[in-house]
Amino acid sequence: MKKVVVLVAAALTLAGCASHKNQNPYEKTLFIEQFLNPNDPLDAQIQQTISGLRANPHSAPLHNELGQLLREKGFPKDSEVEFERAVNADPTLYSAWYNLGLVREARGDYPGAKFAFERSIHYRKGHSEALFQLGLMEEQRHASDAAISYYAKAFAINPSLLDVRVNPRILDSQLIGMALLKLYPTGHAKDSTIFEPTPGDYVQRNVPAEQAPSPQPPASQIVTPSAPLTNPSQQTPPPKPPL
Repeated sequence: MKKVVVLVAAALTLAGCASHKNQNPYEKTLFIEQFLNPNDPLDAQIQQTISGLRANPHSAPLHNELGQLLREKGFPKDSEVEFERAVNADPTLYSAWYNLGLVREARGDYPGAKFAFERSIHYRKGHSEALFQLGLMEEQRHASDAAISYYAKAFAINPSLLDVRVNPRILDSQLIGMALLKLYPTGHAKDSTIFEPTPGDYVQRNVPAEQAPSPQPPASQIVTPSAPLTNPSQQTPPPKPPL
């Protein structure tokens, strides 16, 4: 009898967990919604995204979008929740992993941020922004060699990260010069390699006859037509004026 009671209790517990898991967290009015002004463009976009999630609560792109909007609105905790829901709905969504890393790093969760950035790189090989963020984190814990390596990889993939207008956080690093020195041999070898194009006469010889352009005579042999010469004796006299 006791065994039956235990099995029934376990079944009810599992059913309750499944019900909780499948519950749509957007069915009820969210806390954030009481602060939304329908006349504000950002707030209107937030409300529209929440409405989309009410209809499709497992949409990873919508969770990712709502996370960005809530961060812009000034709700970092709610933003982090949305990014976590995004990667739970689709673990391959590397942009959501990157965004999750940013909000975790901002609140000081460096292990969680590192994990998120590494997942972003796992699903998007060569994610330069994530590589740069990992470099910053390594520099903050005084692991200079690892930081320089991350920076060099990031700049090799995306040189625009050296522009403060594109990447303001470059001002937070003291190792950019060292990273550029590490990158120099590869970059210099690439820049100094000047390939020679195929000679034009070789291309001309290998063009099919029907596609080859018609041969042109030398410029010295080209005769420009001029006005026809006329014998003055053969010219028709002008008509006489009327009397």
